[in-house]
Amino acid sequence: MKKLLLLLFVGLAVVSCKKDDEASLSLDMPTSVDASSNFALKVELAWGAVTNAEGYNIYRADESFEDPEGLDYTLVGTSDTNSYDDLSVESSSAYYYRIEAFSGDTTSDLSAPVAATTITITADEAFDVLAEYTGGRRYDAMSAVEVPDIIIDVITEQAVEGTDLVFLIDNTFSMSNDIDEVKAALTDIISNLPANNRLAMAVYNDANEDPDGWYDWFDLTEDYSQAQTFLDEISVYGGGDFPESVYDGLYNTVDFLSWGSDTKRMILVIGDAPPLEGSLTTRTLSEVVDICNDMDVVANLYPILIGG
Repeated sequence: MKKLLLLLFVGLAVVSCKKDDEASLSLDMPTSVDASSNFALKVELAWGAVTNAEGYNIYRADESFEDPEGLDYTLVGTSDTNSYDDLSVESSSAYYYRIEAFSGDTTSDLSAPVAATTITITADEAFDVLAEYTGGRRYDAMSAVEVPDIIIDVITEQAVEGTDLVFLIDNTFSMSNDIDEVKAALTDIISNLPANNRLAMAVYNDANEDPDGWYDWFDLTEDYSQAQTFLDEISVYGGGDFPESVYDGLYNTVDFLSWGSDTKRMILVIGDAPPLEGSLTTRTLSEVVDICNDMDVVANLYPILIGG
């Protein structure tokens, strides 16, 4: 009985000490916060590491104000390092950020507000970011005649046996020649596929201009003849406002298809226009990146920028 009481006493003492340690822990406010202003689709943040911090909460205010201390800040992310890339921003916008260190239930004071701005969106940056944050790689085709060779380069450099491979193609007017080149070279493209690959295709346009027909697709299959039929039936139209429903098309493609490969999953995004943003898109960059990375095998994006 004495031994049991002793063990109980020691256990209570340990718990008490732990609580006392947590209660006595204080965290310095993060300092030297730096926010980028040279990207359209992300803000890169970095700050000085805080001693004893387990992680950091990132808060953002989505408006400009003479007194940033008085703004309403919303939690937009958490990081276990002293840096964070915010992919939930929009182009040509201004923001303020504040950082909070935490350890268990203990938190620091918020850092002083730091301003950040984003620049005008381009297809160039959009295709770079889509590839970077999904483990893929961007490719460039300077003209329509180069597109088939670039597709073959992507396949030979990136695909492996048993890959699930998807072509996601912008079918607006400006892509007419590019689609014709892919149609003409499809037999050659397919001949370069590794063994046991499944193939799917999808097209996207502008969901605001054509809410019912802006997206079409067929599911992953080893029957490659479906690809030729699908390509032959593509009609090009629209695209007058330049940006297209890239994010919505990508999200649908990842969400709708019957993915099965446990080795490699690839989406070749073939287009020449940047994504729509804000109220003109249902899905965002951060949602696309998340759904690609949340799969049991990451869906790697390989954008092919026409005219890049």
